[in-house]
Amino acid sequence: MANSATYDIVSPAAKAAQVLRQEIREGQYSVGERLANERTLAERFKVSRGTIRKAMKMLETERLIARQQGRGTFVANPTFGPTPGSTQTALLGAIVSDKVDYFAALLRAASSQATLRGYVLTTGANVVAEEESQHVEVLLRSGIRGVLLTPRPFSSPSYRRLREAKVEIVLVDTQIADVDEDFVSVDDRRGTFLATMHLIGLGHKRLAYLGHPYAYDVPCGPDRLGGFLDAGKAAGIPLRDNLILQCDEAQTPSLYRELLSGNDRPTGVVAYNDDRAVILANIARSLGMEIPRDLSIVGFDNSAVAKVYDTPLTSVDAECREIGTAAANLLIDKIDNPRARPPLSIRVTPRLVTRDSCAKPSHL
Repeated sequence: MANSATYDIVSPAAKAAQVLRQEIREGQYSVGERLANERTLAERFKVSRGTIRKAMKMLETERLIARQQGRGTFVANPTFGPTPGSTQTALLGAIVSDKVDYFAALLRAASSQATLRGYVLTTGANVVAEEESQHVEVLLRSGIRGVLLTPRPFSSPSYRRLREAKVEIVLVDTQIADVDEDFVSVDDRRGTFLATMHLIGLGHKRLAYLGHPYAYDVPCGPDRLGGFLDAGKAAGIPLRDNLILQCDEAQTPSLYRELLSGNDRPTGVVAYNDDRAVILANIARSLGMEIPRDLSIVGFDNSAVAKVYDTPLTSVDAECREIGTAAANLLIDKIDNPRARPPLSIRVTPRLVTRDSCAKPSHL
């Protein structure tokens, strides 16, 4: 005969998560409020700290809380709290095209700074227009106070939607055509100027620039080319148009190979980013060239690929952490001290990180 007794199969971690979940939904915590630490919660629920960590993981998966390493755990989902637009919310959003590579350090810094100032930052991606639109609507339903936005070619409707909802915005890295808004970025022009002057200082005179033709990448694309041209002018070195390649990904392999196959090929190259620098380096090797003996290359972004490539790349560090901190501070200042003022533009000074991909030219 089957045993008819009823057993409680809910784990201690699930029980703790259930209690905290209900308290958050009932509004017992404000958005951005720090929860008690693991030790205190363990004592409250009479369980181990490991059990509390499991409970926190459940709530984090549900996006009810956000954990900041070394800072604590904070309430992050205001869906059940104050009404959207209420000044009681403390939720910020960041919508960027890439949360893994270039923007990873930026987002970590922005999140940490937001936490220090009593806000919680949640992030989303805008690889495609539909994804961006969905993130914006979720943020608006959550009572978002401000958004850090790296716009894409399709971002104008999302920007207008946020502005109509009176959500504060700071654009990061890229601007929107015909929109005058607060903006934070690295000083791209200064970055490629430093890169080009480094090659000139080594004795390079036949210099090339590898960019792209995308009109939406403003001011980054034009500024990086501008810094290259500025350096040539400052040093009195003529920079030839046929050594400036503004090509898309499909054209890149053939045009880069053509660039390196001529008798008058460059001895030094400045690339728009590290990815393009690596593509060029691989093509150079396939043609029997050695780096930096036969070709010196400087990238931009100081990404992971620059550090681990077979010949580590000299690269411009965009100082993403400084950008993230500055952007978060600017956004929170707009929220905490609303006042009419002209839009601000903050350009963070980059630095050149020298590695093994550059040397004096072996032939002139």
